Amino acid sequence: MEDIRREALDGIQQMERELIVRDFVAVLNEGGVGELLPFLTEDVVYRPSHNRGVTGRREMLAMIEEIRSRFAEWSTVLVTVAVAGDTVLTEQVLHLRLPEGERCEVLGFGSFRLDGSRICTWHQVHA
Repeated sequence: MEDIRREALDGIQQMERELIVRDFVAVLNEGGVGELLPFLTEDVVYRPSHNRGVTGRREMLAMIEEIRSRFAEWSTVLVTVAVAGDTVLTEQVLHLRLPEGERCEVLGFGSFRLDGSRICTWHQVHA
């Protein structure tokens, strides 16, 4: 009986972790960068594809705002989500458009490590 309860709890915890990441991406898509704060630990580490990483919530949000300011459109669609322990892996498609350009799609992967109910590490890799 103990194993069944633990498995159910583990399943619920994994679903909660997936929902945290899904909600984070939804808020990120809506553009409210300040609204991302509750999702992040104070010392969150963010490493975007081919860029230097940053440490800290405010630094991460500033980097997101800087990157976002370069595009007329930027949104993320999660294709696949997998949870393993405290890590949530995503396969995603970024929809991007430069101010004077056409819309393009960029395939990517994300790795989110959670500390409790907050993201403490976010790594992006784009094709």
